Amino acid sequence: MRQENHVIVVGGGAAGLAAAAAVEQAGLSCQLLEAQACLGGRIRTVPLRSGGVFDEGAQMVNGDMHAVLDLAARAGLHLSPVPRAGIGLCLAQGSTRRFEDLISVGELHELLEEQVLRWDSPGEALRALRLKLAWWNTPWESLGEAGRGLRLLVAKRTAPKESLAEALRGLLLEAEEHAMAYSHFSEVLGAAPEDIHAQAVRDIFARYASERDDLEFQIAGGMIGIVDQLALELRHRPRLSTPVERIRATGDRVEVVAAAETWTADHVIVAVPPPAARRITFEVDSGDELAALLASFTAGAMIKTVLVFDRAFWRLKGLSGAALFADTPGLAVVDGSGDGPFPSRLTAFLGGPLARQWAALSQEARQDLLLGRLSHAFGEGVRAPLETAEAVWIDHPWSGGGYNATVRVGGNPDAVARLAAWGGRVRFAGAEVDDRFWGYVEGAIHSGRSVAAQITGNAAGDVICETAEPQGAFGGSRPKAERGVVSER
Repeated sequence: MRQENHVIVVGGGAAGLAAAAAVEQAGLSCQLLEAQACLGGRIRTVPLRSGGVFDEGAQMVNGDMHAVLDLAARAGLHLSPVPRAGIGLCLAQGSTRRFEDLISVGELHELLEEQVLRWDSPGEALRALRLKLAWWNTPWESLGEAGRGLRLLVAKRTAPKESLAEALRGLLLEAEEHAMAYSHFSEVLGAAPEDIHAQAVRDIFARYASERDDLEFQIAGGMIGIVDQLALELRHRPRLSTPVERIRATGDRVEVVAAAETWTADHVIVAVPPPAARRITFEVDSGDELAALLASFTAGAMIKTVLVFDRAFWRLKGLSGAALFADTPGLAVVDGSGDGPFPSRLTAFLGGPLARQWAALSQEARQDLLLGRLSHAFGEGVRAPLETAEAVWIDHPWSGGGYNATVRVGGNPDAVARLAAWGGRVRFAGAEVDDRFWGYVEGAIHSGRSVAAQITGNAAGDVICETAEPQGAFGGSRPKAERGVVSER
């Protein structure tokens, strides 16, 4: 059976929903195809026995993420501030340090921007020359730094030259600060810094259009409320449990094959993460180039765990609940408590190679390991949670993993920009290719709307879609978060 549409959208996450709604608002017919049995992609919210919900995937937003905030306002969702008061801790080399005593994440990003250079850009080359001249004219602050530089010159290199690990090594940080930086990027990127392209990471910094922290607010009923609101804006029922197998461009039409059915359209928007897009056979112009771009990405590995307590005992000790474990690379914790009536909680994120190792263990063994690590920061009280729940985002068939996919060593460092700029009748959208909020739900929505605007000729990529009347369950439109089950911190 052949079905005709102006646009086919592949993927029912935030990017695909936003793109489909924008296409329909422009007056074109659109069919959304989703491989899973529910909408949301890496947004998934489940209820907890102790009350409230657990965002297994995406969770946090800040005040500059206007698309998400607008959807939340229209859906009547409550934004709960993320608790921040108190002391943040870093555990490294058997000692416990305050965040304020070590290099900040912002300073670390600035140093990396200076360290990682693009020699194919004349402006970058001049900036590099100025940095080198400044270095030669500035005395080293200490013999310790000189010693680290000397060891860097004579040490055996174990990380690829273009890797983030090599860039971190070149910063000449103190041992504890280096361990903290390594752990931070393992968690945020879900991969070992040895495996991630340094230039791509530097470009990620430029794709964060805010001066504010990303951990400012969370949605009280769960991020699924944003998916619910996006789904209400669709006028045509999405097709669930319909994984796309092949996309073929034929002249002025595109053919999409899924679940033994065929759809044809003027344009196709592929709004799934690059590792998931690799499961699709593309028969398009420059197909080999497209395959190489998609192959440039590596999926992140992430285990997210929530621990619920009857009281926020860490606050009684003056602690914020935030901790970074340099001795357990990739492990970070924040206070995920809301401002509602539900019990307090800590939310732990384990990303990178260690997440893959722990994923091979039983859930009970993972919990024992996690509680043992957390007890070093918060005391023995952390070993008795009222409830725990976890989500394992590793080698997920339809998202790849969590939080996102990042350009690997050996991949094209410009893969993000080139995939975002891919033209013709097949285009790409999603958190991984957005130019404003890379890796966030905000970025996914902005990317989906921007690609829809390119296709429809609507110059307003950040168009706010009018809310359509609810069209029933969409065969799987999300139930409300309190009842429903439908990822980013």
